[in-house]
Amino acid sequence: MVETTTPPRDKVEVYFHTQQPYSYVTDEDLEKYDARLRFPNTYFDPQKAHVLYNQYHEQYAWADEVGVDGILTNEHHSAYWNMKPSANLDAAVISKITKRVKIAIMGNILPINDPVRMAEEVAMLDCYSGGRLISGFVRGGATESLAGGIDPTENRERFEEAHDLIIKCWTTPGPFRYEGKYYHYRAVNPWVLPMQKPHPPIWFPGAGSPESVMWAARRGYPYMSLGAIMELTKELKQIYIDTAHEAGHKPGPQHFGYQLRALVADTDEEAQEIGRRFLWTQDHRMKGPREHNDPPGFQSRLGRSVMVRKPQVGRQMDYEALQELNMLVVGSPETVTRKLATTIEHLSPGYLLLIASDGTIAHKDVMRSIELLGKEVIPALHEIKLQPYE
Repeated sequence: MVETTTPPRDKVEVYFHTQQPYSYVTDEDLEKYDARLRFPNTYFDPQKAHVLYNQYHEQYAWADEVGVDGILTNEHHSAYWNMKPSANLDAAVISKITKRVKIAIMGNILPINDPVRMAEEVAMLDCYSGGRLISGFVRGGATESLAGGIDPTENRERFEEAHDLIIKCWTTPGPFRYEGKYYHYRAVNPWVLPMQKPHPPIWFPGAGSPESVMWAARRGYPYMSLGAIMELTKELKQIYIDTAHEAGHKPGPQHFGYQLRALVADTDEEAQEIGRRFLWTQDHRMKGPREHNDPPGFQSRLGRSVMVRKPQVGRQMDYEALQELNMLVVGSPETVTRKLATTIEHLSPGYLLLIASDGTIAHKDVMRSIELLGKEVIPALHEIKLQPYE
């Protein structure tokens, strides 16, 4: 058996992530519709998707071979920019085409999924992978709640109840009866249990809600900051540290991660040209009425006050501005190493989560970027000693 712990960490782990976009959609296609949920699936061609899926799987296998520490996968719905309605199916593929990397699901959207089935599927994945799985749980965006047919005002309560039930499935011998506010089962008796004990490590990714940071800190779960600028991320990190101390936990780099986009090429000039393809359809991704993206009751007033401070809310940042804030890092191995080292020095995160395949970046360019990351950038980042948290 593999024992589950979150040991102290003095060097960063670097994870590769692809959003697996359906890159045949054009801006002209999207301009005809005013919201993601209204963009018709008649634009989807399964034959083209077949080719894309296999390219993304080649990227996973190559990342494992060249020395990336871990691979991320996630779940989205009604999204042309992410062809992964099931993170667990993707993780199953990763578990069979890799041998070494950690596999981080970031994550399963608990409010719209059946928690007992989720517990069973994640346990299967942990057994498939030989105990390499990290089980990330997310609330999901408002669009996911609408696509999943639930009241957005129930999202957080459903998330927390589903989480508690999944943990019980992994740690309490069955069968047992469960009667909750949202979930009811006459008999809970999952046959498949995870290899890691008491359960796989749990990550909680978030877009900046302080309540989410505190929820993770109270439970000692690593919090992954998604898409926040550096100063806001530092505030979230401090909220985590303060809350963890109040809860009796000793936080460290192993409890905090940061996500950004990154691409490596042989020269800075080549990387700058390729990197522009990250911006594919960015003006359309969050397009739609407020009731789709931020319906009343989906987030608290405090959470909303944080979201409006994120620079990409209300206006899309240009290529140069994203680079100035180190939210998008492109360049030669030397340039990317230097910029990512700056991020590590500012945040001392245990995990760097790199969206390194997205938009309309060509498969061959992603494969070269992965190679340079694994062979040149990551070894240099491993040499940086992380600072403990006070």
